[in-house]
Amino acid sequence: MKHDVLISAPDQTTGYELRSLVEEIDDFTVVDVADSSSRTDALVAQREPSIVILHNQLGPTPVLQLIRDIVSRRPGTAVILLADDLTPALFTSAMDAGARGAVALPVSLEELQTRLVAAANWVDHMRKHLRQDSNESGGPLRGQLVVVAGAKGGVGTTTIAAHLAYDAVTRVPGRSVCLVDLDLEKGDITSLLGVDHRLDVSDLAKVADDLGAQTVTSAVHRSSTGLSTLRSPSRLEDVGSVGEREIVLILAALRRQFDLVIADLGTHVTPVTAAAVETASQVLLVATPDVLALRGVHRTTDAWKRFGSRKAEDVSIVLNKVSKESDIQPETAARLTPTPPLQVWLPDALKVLERGLNHQSPAAVISPSWWDRIGALASQVHTVVDADDPKPAEKSRSTFRRRRRPTPAVAEKGQATLEFTALLPLILLLCVVLWQVGLWGVSAAYAGHAADEAARAASIGQSPDSVQRAALDAVPEWFRQGITVTSNSSDVRVRARLPILVPSVSTEDLSFTSTVGYVKED
Repeated sequence: MKHDVLISAPDQTTGYELRSLVEEIDDFTVVDVADSSSRTDALVAQREPSIVILHNQLGPTPVLQLIRDIVSRRPGTAVILLADDLTPALFTSAMDAGARGAVALPVSLEELQTRLVAAANWVDHMRKHLRQDSNESGGPLRGQLVVVAGAKGGVGTTTIAAHLAYDAVTRVPGRSVCLVDLDLEKGDITSLLGVDHRLDVSDLAKVADDLGAQTVTSAVHRSSTGLSTLRSPSRLEDVGSVGEREIVLILAALRRQFDLVIADLGTHVTPVTAAAVETASQVLLVATPDVLALRGVHRTTDAWKRFGSRKAEDVSIVLNKVSKESDIQPETAARLTPTPPLQVWLPDALKVLERGLNHQSPAAVISPSWWDRIGALASQVHTVVDADDPKPAEKSRSTFRRRRRPTPAVAEKGQATLEFTALLPLILLLCVVLWQVGLWGVSAAYAGHAADEAARAASIGQSPDSVQRAALDAVPEWFRQGITVTSNSSDVRVRARLPILVPSVSTEDLSFTSTVGYVKED
């Protein structure tokens, strides 16, 4: 296999002397000669060489810093340092910076060939993991890699990554999905999903060169929904063991084992997250419709461009927390971002998502409209594939058939139905009590009215029968059967039996008595 070589020397004479040596070695081609660190940066991004030969006198950027920059931006590129005075300290510093070899000047053809062949073998090994479309046997990779990053803190990066992963694993039967927390210092996946697992990404980084299926399986946590999770380092001192090379190997191993890998990168642009962006099938950059977040979009895409990881036009911008009250609407945001946001945006749904946060489970979010939005976003970024959409077949081993799944909203509706059924007897009992109380209130009012009419008749000297007739005529017919009217020389007493549930049903044990005094007229 041919390997491209970029030579960087402080002057053209040294550069072309090295070029003539490299061109005498089979399978190596010199793509260009640079005479400054800035020119080297530009040619590495433009030509993407397999090997870069750096002279230690190259400037103005210190050569060790230049090595770090190249390795962080291009994890699959080997750097060889040439030095006039190769001391043990310089050799150690070069290896620590990421160089694959160091040679003292003047260099012989045989020694240069040895170093180039060793570097080329390492590049071939790295390319096996870096290629997005090949696995160890040369066939297509099993799964796609989608990374989700935030333009700034608080835009909902972790929530969107977790809900896209949950949507994919619950909506497509038999699909294996892994959610990776690459916000190494402040990852929130464990808190959001309630994940408690002994191993994390730093444990895989320590054995990155020998990642087998069993090793990966032991490091991921599998929930009852089928969603697998690889957590960020639980200890801050383990963060340093996760470098860009290690993360590339880890993500490649995960893609060979899972149909879909979704990585939460957090909001900070680092060599590790830049390496993940470079190897991803799809990059989602989450922002909110405000000036700070939209400026963060420019800052993040510019940083990825400087790293050589991804151009702005290859990034999918997702607007989150959109509301009618926002000063900046999606149409306006499209004019303020380096590339137009996706057509699907997510609403401001703090109250909707609060239950899921408190229960540490996306299944606790019961809003159908929220999951409709997540489903629409999943279809647009191809984390869930429609049967009539052939596009994602280019990236995955098979086309997954989308089906109707029992979404969390539907499941919660069923739970609400069961709860309502259990409460129905109590509701009916409450209605009966209210009806009975109302019926007694009406009966008491009628008894008082009958007593008033009877007292009026008694006051003008009518007979006891006339007094009773006056009381009965003052109330409805259904109420008359339970009335007893008694009178004496000073008052009239009406006793009414109180009805039970229906007006015609009563008992002697329940009654209401209304007494009204009167003065007989002369």
